[in-house]
Amino acid sequence: MTICYQCDIVIKDIPYRCKFCGMVFCNRHRLPENHDCPFDLRKKGQDVNLPENRQLLYQDALEYMSNELTVAKIYDYVTSKTMTKTEAIELLNYFIENSENSETRKVSILAFKILNLKSDRAYSILESCLLSDEDPEVKKTVKKIISTNFPRKSRDLLNWIRRHYKNLKEEN
Repeated sequence: MTICYQCDIVIKDIPYRCKFCGMVFCNRHRLPENHDCPFDLRKKGQDVNLPENRQLLYQDALEYMSNELTVAKIYDYVTSKTMTKTEAIELLNYFIENSENSETRKVSILAFKILNLKSDRAYSILESCLLSDEDPEVKKTVKKIISTNFPRKSRDLLNWIRRHYKNLKEEN
């Protein structure tokens, strides 16, 4: 459960981590100017209306990123250190949970291996996907990634799934 640092509400959608202060916020407080970010986003003493001092505002950057966000962009952001692995895990989870396209879910799952995402949260997401996704190809991809990234931890889970499906086949 993630809570907004500014208003203390439970964040149901994707939490936003401020790139300047590092705190997590809800959609309403995601912008530095909406959560009284202690870091000065513009150089002090400059007139921001002068063309030579005008900068891309954080709001504009967020809107651009959300319009263009893909699994490939997430990879680019992580490898260029623009995004943390924790942020990438949450965004990939968003793609896995909300995409009806099985190819998008498979690519998102493959990103866990490519980006070497091996946290407890990453395991939890892959485990949930393995148990809940309906597409057999997606499940096959998850099995491969979870056994590669978490060989010891996934052993019991994969054994349970084999036993469970064997029992289901015997009942039918």
